[in-house]
Amino acid sequence: MSETENRPVVIVGAGIAGLTLGSLLVKGGKSVILVEREKQLGGLARSFRYDGFTFDIGPHRFHTDDQDVLAFIKEVFKEEHIVISRKSGVYMFGKYFDWPLAFSSLFRMPPIITIRAFFDLLGRRREITNPESFTDYTISKYGKTLYQAFFKYYTEKFIRIPCEEVHVDWATAGINRAVIDKRVKADSLGDLVKGVLLPQKVDTKFIYPKSPGVDHFCEKLANIIRSNGGRILTDTTVSKIDLNGERVTEIKLSDGETIPVEKLVWSGELHSLGKMLNVDSKKLRYLSMMCYNIAINGQPLKDYQWNYYGDRKISINRISVPNLFNSANAPEGHSGINVEITCMEGDNVWQNPDSMINIVKKDLVDTKLLRKSGDIEEIWIERIRNTYPIYDIGYHKNLAEVEAGFDRYDGLMRLGRCGTFWYNNMDHSIKMAMDFASHILTGSKLGDKSTYFPV
Repeated sequence: MSETENRPVVIVGAGIAGLTLGSLLVKGGKSVILVEREKQLGGLARSFRYDGFTFDIGPHRFHTDDQDVLAFIKEVFKEEHIVISRKSGVYMFGKYFDWPLAFSSLFRMPPIITIRAFFDLLGRRREITNPESFTDYTISKYGKTLYQAFFKYYTEKFIRIPCEEVHVDWATAGINRAVIDKRVKADSLGDLVKGVLLPQKVDTKFIYPKSPGVDHFCEKLANIIRSNGGRILTDTTVSKIDLNGERVTEIKLSDGETIPVEKLVWSGELHSLGKMLNVDSKKLRYLSMMCYNIAINGQPLKDYQWNYYGDRKISINRISVPNLFNSANAPEGHSGINVEITCMEGDNVWQNPDSMINIVKKDLVDTKLLRKSGDIEEIWIERIRNTYPIYDIGYHKNLAEVEAGFDRYDGLMRLGRCGTFWYNNMDHSIKMAMDFASHILTGSKLGDKSTYFPV
């Protein structure tokens, strides 16, 4: 047995990925310490509670085609989960449409859009001149009409950079994340038209906690870790990483504690890790988000669990309605609406979130989600750091350089959405954590990133 095998595995970040890995390692006999900078567990899957209302960070729910991941989710929940059907939408051209698009959508779009999209379908397919370009890919797949009418504006509003600077991976990953169910095809204009004209009855099912809040899954994982002797430190960061040559040997925490490590598994953002290991990661950027958690009297006028806003006149990116995932997420006779507005940490929205409140209220009334702003009873604002990696044109090259810098350090592993700089869902993080646990416990071979987060 090597000297390091008596040391704990330290996992930075107590989100879905970190908690899953920690729970599997402690069950396998490993000493584990989780370090989380927030006061709450869950990372991007944490929940917020106020006055009987529960809000998740957006429309969190469990869905997977991987049977091992599904079995793990059910094992953690036991019987404490419910199964719900999906209902989601998109707002464009001043109207709500079911998403994925239904047959009725064809007759509700502006006639000029329908006609132009039809000619896009019949016309010669545009060649992709730049295989890395979001713009070239999207026009080639969906036609110039839908690109200009929906994809361009929504993407620029969401990711906060011009579409001409966006990498194609944002299109392939983002569309898959929005569709979710692999039985629904939407990766070309032809697929969209087939889905509209020859719709298949697909009833997508999700798993959600029986108790309010998706973070109950995180709490269950945390209980497994603690009951098997693991430690979870919240409101704490890593302030220093000590090396023996290029081997990670110990870390120092913000509270002054020093911990020798067998392995350091990093699921947090990469900039703070880069500073401690002299790896320049400044060219990689994360998108942050402001959540406006809104309590209303009564129910929204639309019964979508979540909805995307692609209309040019609307500032909000997406909404979700927690009590449509589980009625226990709001008091009887009331509802919650989670409004998402993306931003960059440090910009005006981040620094002055109150400046958007009247815009949010107006958007909800103008889009006929609410009858009047007077239906709003309370608004709670939450800042969410590093919500999405930004896929700009140069990110592949920049990421490869950063990964090469980190890969030279023995005993360091990177995990999850932030740690691997990959736009993934909860099921992908669980899968990756399961394979990391097997690797650490048994030495099994790890796949590359595309194994866990296919675009």
